[in-house]
This record gives sequence, C-alpha cells and structure tokens, in this order.
Amino acid sequence: DLKRGREQALRSFQDKLASLKFFDPACGCGNFLIIAYRELRLLEIDTLKALYPEGQRELDAAALSRVDVHQFYGIEIDEFPARIAQTAMWMMDHIMNNRLSMEFGQVFARIPLKAAPHVVRADALELEWDAVLAPEECSFVLGNPPFLGHHLQSVGQKAALRRVFGRYGASAGVMDFVTAWFVKAAHYIERGNAEVAFVATNSITQGEQVGILWRALA
Repeated sequence: DLKRGREQALRSFQDKLASLKFFDPACGCGNFLIIAYRELRLLEIDTLKALYPEGQRELDAAALSRVDVHQFYGIEIDEFPARIAQTAMWMMDHIMNNRLSMEFGQVFARIPLKAAPHVVRADALELEWDAVLAPEECSFVLGNPPFLGHHLQSVGQKAALRRVFGRYGASAGVMDFVTAWFVKAAHYIERGNAEVAFVATNSITQGEQVGILWRALA
C-alpha cells in the first residue's frame, strides 16, 4: 500500500546515505568533510523523523542512525591540520548525535569511539589516491586545493605539476598549482562513478591555461 511504499522509499534513502563515501584530497583542517558530514546527518535525521513521526521510544536512538564518520576520507600534507580534521569530525559527530537525541528524546553518544574518518597525512600529488579509497567505492571527490600561480611555485612544486600532467608536462610550467588536482581526479574517477567538485581560481579558465588543462583532462 501507499504507507508501506513510502516507508520502503525512506529506508532505501537512508541506505543510500549510509553507503556514500566522500573524499577530499586536499582536506586541510577538514572543513569540507565536516560540513558534508553535518548535512548528511541532517538528511538522515529528517528521514528518521519521517519514518517515526511520533518519535521513537522503543528503539535505542543508536540503532536508528547509520551514517558515520568512517564514510569520509582525506589527504593532508601537514600533520597538525590532519589531526585537527580527524578531531573536528568526531566533534561534529557528537553535535549531530545530540541533535538526534533531542529529536527522539534519548541520549545518544558513540562512546567509546569505534569509527574514525580516514585522514591520511601525505603529499596528495605523490600518493596514489586509490591507496586511500578505491575509486570504485568513492561517491564524491571534493575540496579546495591550493592555488599557486606558476611564478610563485617552488622547484619541487613545478616538478610535481609536470609529473602529474604526464605527456603534457612540458607545457605545465604555466599552470596554476591547483590544476594538478583536476588532472589527478580525472585519472582517479576513470575506474569509478564518482563526481568531482573543486574550488579553483578563475585563472584556469582563462588564456593559455585552458587549452593545456583541457587537453590533459580529455
């Protein structure tokens, strides 16, 4: 009937939320992962409220929520922001658990911590991204990679750009540093169905950078 069909659709939606995996290969202190996790939990809470409009007193609130921090992956080159990212994800988890508790009139805390976000300390341009998360398992690649014009790059950064651009490396000397993440992402998603969204400087859509970047992406 209609009620059963609605319930099945809501449960299927929660299943989808719990299956998504998010990957930020330039995560810094984790801002993009933290906000993505918050919004995913809010969607799940809305789904649970629709499933249990009268509230849920019989089931433990912990049995209701299935979205968790282990669905989130990141790469950060510096140790301090990498540790901040992981800790901040747990803090957001606590905040959202309190929100769920308020909605269902129960105390819900994931203590002891069993799940953890996967924040790897490494150079994202040196590390193969599939060592962090298999591309076949990834749902979304997102983030805010570093912007750095070609005249501000170190010798090592220029070498990393050329290496990432591969056969187009000879032309990569004029590229903004952020373009390396676009090229690596293009290779990464060839073996999966993930979608990619990066914040970037508008200079990569102008002048000589356009032809070089899009040849590499295509």
